[in-house]
Amino acid sequence: MNYIFGIDKSRLNDLFDYYKDYESTTDNPNALVVFRAPDIVITIYKTLKVMIQGSNAYEEYLMWSELLDFEPEAEKIVNVFPKVTPKTYSPLYNTSSFGSDEVGTGDFFGPVVVCTAFVEKNLISQLEDMQIRDSKQMSDETIMKIGDNLKKLVPHVILTVDNPKYNQLTKDGYNLNKIKAYLHNHAIQKCLLKVKQPYDYVILDAFCPEDQYYSYLSDIEAFHKISFFTKAESVHIAVATASVIARYTFLTEIGKINQAIGILLPLGAGAAVDLIGKRIVLERGFMFLKSIAKMNFKNAEKIKAMLPKNNDYNK
Repeated sequence: MNYIFGIDKSRLNDLFDYYKDYESTTDNPNALVVFRAPDIVITIYKTLKVMIQGSNAYEEYLMWSELLDFEPEAEKIVNVFPKVTPKTYSPLYNTSSFGSDEVGTGDFFGPVVVCTAFVEKNLISQLEDMQIRDSKQMSDETIMKIGDNLKKLVPHVILTVDNPKYNQLTKDGYNLNKIKAYLHNHAIQKCLLKVKQPYDYVILDAFCPEDQYYSYLSDIEAFHKISFFTKAESVHIAVATASVIARYTFLTEIGKINQAIGILLPLGAGAAVDLIGKRIVLERGFMFLKSIAKMNFKNAEKIKAMLPKNNDYNK
């Protein structure tokens, strides 16, 4: 998708300084300069129009709307994903099963959220009609519209690790996969107790080899009757449902942070995150950043490097 905004000549240096490491050549006679950063291309035209393209274009566009104080347009959504019917190739699909998935693990800002959901066989067609699929294949706008109703429709358990808890766990030596293993194990067991009815499978969207998963859980009581699949949302719609509920919860928590600090936080871990992170530290201090961000991400060190020297910001 492309997003375009105008910029005052006095603010051009803000973009040039920010993207200077990504300056690239261009054959476009109307372009002043082109920057090719990971996942985005920024073209500044001689007319002082800026066009942002790429998979992270909207997040970058929102960042500049905050910094340059203009009203952003709504995200452009193109539904390129057809109705998902994994039952045509998954023998597990037409079953009453639990699915477990997580979100927030690739986002610098916000919590890690795990959800386990139970979908009875007779509910599958209704979820198909709702166009439920892996949350990465749905727009956040759609997820926020249907999330509350989906939570009421499907039995589920949500576990959320906020940023202070996450940072303490990583400080104590837990890696991300171990944190996820603990969360999934706990959510699955809680959901099994909540549902208390016959089921066919417990399906996990695999994020590590099965033996490694159970190695992470060697010091606690682990549930072992799990079917591990990559792209498990294609195996059973329960996994996709869990993914959507988890994403809805994550976006809700991000929304609370946005409202509290008056800044629209960019998602992911791209260049926009670093600049907004710097702004947050300058305005509120590094300790505040720790309360809303995952400090073991490389973004934290990049933000430190962007701060003025010889002050308390880096502490």
